[in-house]
Amino acid sequence: MRRPLRPIVLAALTALIAIVLSGCDQADRQQALVCVAIATAIGPDNSAVTIRSVEPLGGIDNAVRVMFTAAGDPRTLFADCAFAGGALSLGRTEIIAVRGYEGRLPEWRLDLLRRWFLDQPGAVMTAVGETGWQPSGLAILPISPPAAVGYALQQSVNALNLAAFYVPLALAYALIYGLIGRINMAFGEMAMIGAFGAVFGLVTAIGARLPSLAVILAMALAVAVSLTALAGWLAARTVVLPLMERPARSFIVATVGLGLVISEGLRIAQGSHEIWLQPMLESQIMLTAGPFPVVITAMRALIFATSALAVLALALFVRRSHFGRAWRAVADDRLMARLCGIDPGAVTALTFILAASIAALAGAIVALSYGGTSYAGGFLLGLKALIACLIGGGTLGGAVLGGLLLAALETGWSAYFGSGERDIFVLVVITILFLLRPDGLIGRRAALEEGRLIRLS
Repeated sequence: MRRPLRPIVLAALTALIAIVLSGCDQADRQQALVCVAIATAIGPDNSAVTIRSVEPLGGIDNAVRVMFTAAGDPRTLFADCAFAGGALSLGRTEIIAVRGYEGRLPEWRLDLLRRWFLDQPGAVMTAVGETGWQPSGLAILPISPPAAVGYALQQSVNALNLAAFYVPLALAYALIYGLIGRINMAFGEMAMIGAFGAVFGLVTAIGARLPSLAVILAMALAVAVSLTALAGWLAARTVVLPLMERPARSFIVATVGLGLVISEGLRIAQGSHEIWLQPMLESQIMLTAGPFPVVITAMRALIFATSALAVLALALFVRRSHFGRAWRAVADDRLMARLCGIDPGAVTALTFILAASIAALAGAIVALSYGGTSYAGGFLLGLKALIACLIGGGTLGGAVLGGLLLAALETGWSAYFGSGERDIFVLVVITILFLLRPDGLIGRRAALEEGRLIRLS
């Protein structure tokens, strides 16, 4: 990475981390909505309620305090709501105790509140809507753009969510393609191993009652990367190394078969149904105010920050580490690298493990972003990431650019024209790009500037 860009990248990552931290200090979104609705129910009869603040109740887990006022009453009232579980629990929105400005609600009244109010379809959102309260705080950026600009900015934020998993997976393709000039068609399925690993890690961490959400998410990522790295090592030993010097067709066919094996293995192990997670870190963080406010959830900000840090770490690792120098040497000239004491087979195996780990990160991001995963989701995800890699010409920098471009094209078309013909539009644009620049946006010349030549066979 060029030195002038480093301060910009670090500043952007610092801002993202600040956004995430600002979202983590807020009350859980779903619990806040329920407690606001309860405040309208226990407030003075026939009085409009105005919400003053919604905050976590200090000293009590899974509890929210709502401060409010009622029309015609000069007092500032409150409602304290305690829930059966946190963000990852099934009892996340199950109210177990309520204390209002007149004292604690008796159990019989709480049962009536649940049965005739909270459990009625749409009742909570209707009550919240009557207060005019929005579950978001002040805007982080002191600007109020027009509605059209705000809408465009919101779509840019949405595109970053797509890029957060397109870019790492495209980098996985670029690592292998840049080293041996071959395309591994199984990276999409390897990403699904990471997705299932993240789900398994989350469930295990919740069952073990780990102390914080940060530890739970770290364990999910660790399990995802570990399982996929092991799968990458096995694939390198059984498929990649034996076929590395064979024609490209043999390698592609073998990796297509590897992808089918992984996909069917996941189906047999986990079943053909989709697996869904409890939504996490849904608190909305307002980036800009205005007629169309730009918002991002804490989870999406955390996902993008994690993806950006991983990309930055990979760039520094390839540029500065002993392995990175060996990788560039083998990519440039395998024979000369061997004469210099570098084992190309070992470098290839380690590269495949590294690429599988990055693919695992992409899969974990998909599972955490969309809240679920399926054994069949790897093929399309891998194909799009491969297209992103090829758009950039097969280089690492090109993979990042291709992932960003693909995410922008998909999000932009869906935002303004609907998702019906989105894939057709994206493929047409990509076809035109390849006609104009057959080597990609950053192709052969960029590879030479990096001190290596990518084989195009």
